[in-house]
Amino acid sequence: MRTIAQKAGMTTGAIYRYFPDKNALFAALVGPTADEIKHHFEKLAHFQMRMLELHNKIEEFAESSDSLLQVVDFIFNRFEVFNLLINRSAGSAWENYVDSLIELDLTSTQAYLEKMVQMKLLAQSPPPRHLAILVKQSYEQVLEIVASQMSREEALEYMQLLIPFLYAGWSTVLGKNT
Repeated sequence: MRTIAQKAGMTTGAIYRYFPDKNALFAALVGPTADEIKHHFEKLAHFQMRMLELHNKIEEFAESSDSLLQVVDFIFNRFEVFNLLINRSAGSAWENYVDSLIELDLTSTQAYLEKMVQMKLLAQSPPPRHLAILVKQSYEQVLEIVASQMSREEALEYMQLLIPFLYAGWSTVLGKNT
């Protein structure tokens, strides 16, 4: 708090007049954008399910590639908040925020795969424990952009390697030819 107060040109006591503790300050900094991030991922999951229902097929490589590149843009348009949530939230009430996104995604992925099984597009879904690991690892690979403090250019270069890697992996898991 002293460092923050000093950089803001305030006393520590003045900061505490506005924020009762570090968690309140952290929440003020990340809360609105964190809610927006969660809403964005919920919308994306809903959209993917809707596309599956309408087209009776899973996304093609180009479609999934575009979706991941849009996620990169989304991250970079909110990079400071992502940085706080990923690299600076330890010890705060927000330290498990990314885990909450992963849980949200896991739930929607399970529903998506169940729908694929119902539509006979998939013989069976991976075991829940394995699916949870795969979803978590996919998130960690994408969020490495923030964890490693990549520039936008580095992130786009990295995504050119990661997108085919993820697509091939998920296609293999889902029994689809790449």
